[in-house]
Amino acid sequence: MKIRCFRFVLLLGLMGASIAWSQTTTHKSATAKSAGNKPKPPREIAPAVQIYFDFNKSALKKGEIEKLEKLLEDLKSKSEYKMMLTGHTDSTGNDDYNMQLSKQRVDEVYEWLMEKDIDTSVVGHVYFGRSKPREKNEGDEEKKAKNRRVEITVIEKPEPPPPIPLPPPPLPTKDTCVKDTTVFIGQGVAITLNRCDYFRMCRNSSSCVSIDRKSDLEEIFESGTPLKTQKGDGFNWAGIYNIKMVGDTCLKKPASFSVSLDMETYKKSKLSVYKPKGEDYLEQDKSVRVSMSKTKDNIKVTLPLKCPGQINLCGVTGKSKVAAFKDKSHEIKDIYVVTYELPTIIPATKKGSKWYVNYGNIQDGKLFLVLDDGETVVKDVDLNGIRKTKTKGKLRKKYKIKAKHIKR
Repeated sequence: MKIRCFRFVLLLGLMGASIAWSQTTTHKSATAKSAGNKPKPPREIAPAVQIYFDFNKSALKKGEIEKLEKLLEDLKSKSEYKMMLTGHTDSTGNDDYNMQLSKQRVDEVYEWLMEKDIDTSVVGHVYFGRSKPREKNEGDEEKKAKNRRVEITVIEKPEPPPPIPLPPPPLPTKDTCVKDTTVFIGQGVAITLNRCDYFRMCRNSSSCVSIDRKSDLEEIFESGTPLKTQKGDGFNWAGIYNIKMVGDTCLKKPASFSVSLDMETYKKSKLSVYKPKGEDYLEQDKSVRVSMSKTKDNIKVTLPLKCPGQINLCGVTGKSKVAAFKDKSHEIKDIYVVTYELPTIIPATKKGSKWYVNYGNIQDGKLFLVLDDGETVVKDVDLNGIRKTKTKGKLRKKYKIKAKHIKR
């Protein structure tokens, strides 16, 4: 029982990174002191789950995913709870590397939970590297394997504290460049940067940071940005963001760029940052890690930012079905299947006399046709106008595009 209580007290200390949790802990501690008693630890409402990883890896294994699925099934009977993820490694390697590896393992579990519609506001996480092993004497590989883990603890939701009077404002202190400032651009877009970088750029300018956002279908199509991968896949688009800073200079300390998106965008797209590869293609920028936090209404996408430039935020579309188009007009240079609700642009590939497009669950699709002069674009060609379909707006197997369907 003493060990169990100590574990809960330690867990409360880990949760200090969360503002809501730290306020609750502070309130309970103050109440306990006034009563002359020790604070009551929170009650664990589900068995702790250990998620194990291979040596020097952060990918989830099949057996560990089954543990997570079992945990989600158990949580269905819990109305309110808090969850804590703690990341660990074995003793191999140096402290800095192991700290980063334990963070990657926690991030992997965190993103899996988020994809399963777990509200991230109830999830806390912290990383320990190799500093808190389960097996302190790693005499063999079996003991090392038990230290390569993410531990998931589920406790009852702490009671909200009563309102606490605000303290008097602190006396002005000299800015030591350790604080950040958030610049809200509008449309759910914000940049959080170091305060000294902010004053250095913005001292003589009221618009030192600006963002040109292209987020609707036609803006993206006409932006000049490549619209496909080298394999010919199209994209679901969360937007193209051109970031400008006074003087076009890079920041001394990395900032973060964030944008709030509707839930539908998240559900249909695994968003990443893509960069041009030549003039015709985009490829994933694997050096930029995109993180997401989700509430019931929307998601917030955050990624690191160092220099001004263009951010292409999108996700590759699926390839579950194929539709074919035959150009009977003999005027078409390119064909794109598009949807408006979630901006989606999928290029067709010409093979012989026919065009083929790989598509996923396209609903209410339209066609954009680029004609042979390379400049004329015929938009919103109705699929039902070129072939009668049983279900309006859905692609079928074959279409014939004739001159009468091209309205200029």
